[in-house]
Order: sequence, then structure tokens, then C-alpha cells
Amino acid sequence: QPGACSHTHTPTAWGLLTHSLGPALHTQPGACSRTHTAWGLPYTHTYTQPGVCLTHTDSHIEMHVHTGPCVPNPCENGGVCDVISLQRRGDVFSEYTCKCPAGFQGVHCQTNVNECSSGPCRNGGMCLDLEGDYTCNCPSPYLGKSCHLKCDSVLGMEGGSIEDTQITASSAHLGFLGLKRWRPELARLNNQGMVNAWSKATFDQQPWIQVDLLRKMRLTGIVTQGASCVGTPEFIKMFKIAYSLNGVKFTIFKGSSKSKDKLFTGNWDNNHQKKNLFDPPILAQYIRLLPVICQQACTLRMELLGCELNVDLNVTGCSETLGMKSRMIKDEQVTASSTDSLWGMDCFTWRPSLARLDNNGKTNAWTSRFSNRDQWLQVDLLTPKKISGIITQGAKDFGKVQYVQSFKIAHSLDGKSWNVYKDNSTNTDQIFEGNYDNSSHKRNVFERSFYARFLRVLPWTWHKRITLRMELLGCNE
Repeated sequence: QPGACSHTHTPTAWGLLTHSLGPALHTQPGACSRTHTAWGLPYTHTYTQPGVCLTHTDSHIEMHVHTGPCVPNPCENGGVCDVISLQRRGDVFSEYTCKCPAGFQGVHCQTNVNECSSGPCRNGGMCLDLEGDYTCNCPSPYLGKSCHLKCDSVLGMEGGSIEDTQITASSAHLGFLGLKRWRPELARLNNQGMVNAWSKATFDQQPWIQVDLLRKMRLTGIVTQGASCVGTPEFIKMFKIAYSLNGVKFTIFKGSSKSKDKLFTGNWDNNHQKKNLFDPPILAQYIRLLPVICQQACTLRMELLGCELNVDLNVTGCSETLGMKSRMIKDEQVTASSTDSLWGMDCFTWRPSLARLDNNGKTNAWTSRFSNRDQWLQVDLLTPKKISGIITQGAKDFGKVQYVQSFKIAHSLDGKSWNVYKDNSTNTDQIFEGNYDNSSHKRNVFERSFYARFLRVLPWTWHKRITLRMELLGCNE
């Protein structure tokens, strides 16, 4: 290998015969080893260019290239080549076989299996075929790996589990002499009485009514209803929806559009109910209804539909793989504190985007440049999701087994403010058990699932070097 080996002889009977390898060259399994005898003393040379054996003579080094049916690897898409027979025959195909990774088939693993062909998505879900997996785009209010779960529970406006103090508005209409107050806490579906709904003040040009759910929830729809004021029907004919995680910064719901606000059709009279679904579902703590067109007055009774985020849904679908192995998570979404690179060559750079569970190749994982506790591997999920667990795996660097033995987890909604996952009993940073070899999977399920867009793995202890392959578990909430 050019520049890798140096060869020196000292031409005296009392000198030493020396051979050396260049710096930073690592030993690979199967490297050639040859024993020599100099002045009656045996010594062994090990050379490391894959498939190449170097034979020493006094005047030169001879190179013999080892070939076979698996050199170069004929298997595609990460398939592993196994030699069956070295006998070459024209009537049979028996020299090797390809062991294909999940999601591929064929003699050379050349065919991507279409996992959508069996129609795994239920309730109108649209299937997207991935590498070795599939995902379902579920219509609201369905969720889960196969859209088999329904998230449309009433959240408590009519029943009263949402308290009066959680409901606020931009203004409230005061009736005759201020004795009839159409306050926001009256905006409960099927509320009864002479004053039984919320209505905005006549001077309010940008009205809204808001519900604070006290925690982040998954909202899949709303049911609206008008009311009658002194025998006159009043209701909201068209409205928009805004939502927020902190009650300060609100986003107007756009539905499937990227630029245009979604305009919902409301009621046509004061008594009948109108149900509208949020597709995709809204993930928020605060929800606002913004009246756009009103009949007589902007008057409203309502109910919210959705489900909790903090309910343990592991048995019902919230332990789905989030896309590291399948590559639904793109390379640019995976970053790290530092990256190791051998000889400065791109083909030997252990990039963070390689940190995918069961990834194959000579460089098939992330390895940090430095071995200290300041290192991290980060995944940006692009939108907040519920994260319920992680699977970790080590790797080999030119035959050297490397892995993370223990680690911490940090998560964030904005990529700036980070929370380290805490042990429930001690309220200290929880240290998760990692791997004990380079190939086995280690699965850690979080006792408390959390809601985040960004996740960081913080290596705490490691074997040889910080090296990691991984998959995240959760659901698209």
C-alpha cells in the first residue's frame, strides 16, 4: 500500500533486520502474517492491506493478491457474502450466497421489498415504503404504526374537567346593564341557561377564545355550537385555529398547506353541532379559536377532541422506530460534537450520519474525535415527537471492538434549552446501561416518555473509543 510500509536492512552480521508499518494503520482480521528467520532468530510480520500478503526477500517485497468469489463483494445494499465453494463451475451458481439485510431480497440483495404491498395501514392510512420498513401517514384522529389507534376523546369542556380558570378570551359581551355576562368559561358544549355561551365584546376587532390544557396534548378536532340571545340565533360561521406550547408564541394552523391558513367551516344555526378534525393533529398546551365570520354575534359553545401525551402507549404503538435505520431520518438531521477521521480521508470518516442501527461497511458508525464526557450525538426530528426509548449498538474499527458502555440522555424542544433525563427516585441525571460488545442491541425504555424535537446521547463510559449506532423509539405525536 503506497506509503504504508517501510523496509530497512542493516547490512552487517551484527546489525538488526527491521521492518515497520506507517503510523495509524490498524490491524484487520484475516491480515497476512509471515514468519522469517534472521541470524537464527524467528520474527513475524503482520501486514494489513485487506486481501494482500507481502512476502519479504532480501532485495524487494513481493505482493500477492488474494482473490475469491467474495472479493470484491458482489452483494448489494449491505448484503454479507458467504463463500460456499471455491470450485468454479459453469453449470451451477454455487460459489457464494448473499445474506440480505431486512427489506431486501434477490440473489445479490438487489431488490427492495415493498412492505406496503400487504396493505398494513388501516383506517385510510397511506403507506410509505422505506428501506427494510414502512410508515403509515394516518388521517386524523388515527395514529400508531398501522393507524390502528384512535385519538378522539373529549377533553373536558362539556364534562367540566377543564376548569373555568383554564378558559380565557380577548373580551366578553356584557348584556343589558352589564347584568348578562357572556364569559369565556361559559363556552361549554350543550351548556344551558339564558346566558350559556361565550360572546365577544362589540368593540373587539380581533377576538379569540383560548383553552390552557395545563400540559402538552395531542389535539385532533373541535366540536362547535352557537347559542341564542333573547331569541336571536348567534353563531360563528368561519374560524381559524392557533396553538402554542408556551402561551406566548402562537402558530396558526395550516393543515396540509405550507403557507395558507386553514379556514374551518363553522355552524349554520345556534343549536346544531359541527365537528372539524385537525389533520395533521396539533401538539400543544394552548389552543385558540379565532372567529372570522359570525352570524349576528360571535357566540360559541365548544368541545375539544384529542388524547394525552403522557399516557404510556408502549403496548399500543408508541414504541415505533423513528427512522434512523430506515433512513427516514436524513443524514443532515444527525450531528455530533466531533468526528473521527482516519488519515483525513472521507471514506474513513466516522460521520454522525453513519450512526444507524445495523449499518454495514468499513466505516459504519459514529466515532467521536475525542474520548471525553463532552461528546454528544444529536438527532433533530424536525417536529416534536413523543420519545419512549432508544436502542444502541457499538461497531468495529479495523478489527478493534468499540462501544459506549453507559450514557445520559438530553432533550430539547428548540435546540437551545436542554433537559437531562432524570432518575425518578433520586432526581439526579439518569445513567443508562449501554453495550458490552460491538454488535448486540441494547434497548432502554424510558420510564417516563418525553416530548422533544431534539435528542442527544451523552456518552458517559466507553470501551476503547466512543463509537455508536442507534435507533430511537416513540411515535409521531
